[in-house]
Amino acid sequence: MLELVKKIAVIIVIATLYGFFSFSIVDMVIEEPDYEDFCPMKPAPVRRTISEEQECPSFIEPTEADFEDCNEREGDIQYLRDEFGCRESFECNTCRGVYEEAGKEHRLYGFIITSILGVLAIIISLYIKSKTDVVEWVFSGFLIGGIVSIFIGTISYFHDMGRFIKPFILLAEIALIIFIAVKTAMKQKKP
Repeated sequence: MLELVKKIAVIIVIATLYGFFSFSIVDMVIEEPDYEDFCPMKPAPVRRTISEEQECPSFIEPTEADFEDCNEREGDIQYLRDEFGCRESFECNTCRGVYEEAGKEHRLYGFIITSILGVLAIIISLYIKSKTDVVEWVFSGFLIGGIVSIFIGTISYFHDMGRFIKPFILLAEIALIIFIAVKTAMKQKKP
């Protein structure tokens, strides 16, 4: 019973650490974008006291067409204020769109890198043979870690994939899992 607990523990720890390793490689290759780097938060000016006779000048609010145009450019309407904190104009800030594009690029690299590392771990674990039980446990951990890396990488990029690519990626991953299952079953039948 203790031997089984050790085996399961080794497999789970190696699988988990390999998953973390895969994603640390992604962050090493391309840093995850930070929203503040693209869209720095500007503090709203403190509204100074305006004398009772003085009011904020009239301001023309953005129209529905302005909002739609800004949305098409993947931007947000931001108000520009004067030194008293009164709105004086507005602009379409497109930093969000640039940030989202950087996020898509990061997820694409993540998908590619984790897929390559996952397939590499699977191939190594399926084709390296050992007569020592501990080494078999280690390679079982790499096998599961490779599957986890591919699975999580696919999940993180799935939303950004083109609709015609998704079925082929999923079909390839199903074929890979079937191949692993067959190869593992054949490996266990051999004495």
